[in-house]
Amino acid sequence: MWKRYRARIHRLGRCSVCQFRELTEGAYHCARQPERQGACVIDGKLPAFRLDTEVLDELRDG
Repeated sequence: MWKRYRARIHRLGRCSVCQFRELTEGAYHCARQPERQGACVIDGKLPAFRLDTEVLDELRDG
């Protein structure tokens, strides 16, 4: 499962496994804030990165 998780992050970015993600034009980013793509951990603004358990379930069932 962790290999699939790392591969997904490498391929689609950290935002693809975040609880607050949104998909626009084929790219994942913070919901309603595309300029924050990938910066949610370092910019100190909300919403902050939270791992989505549904994504982990998908990867586990893989």
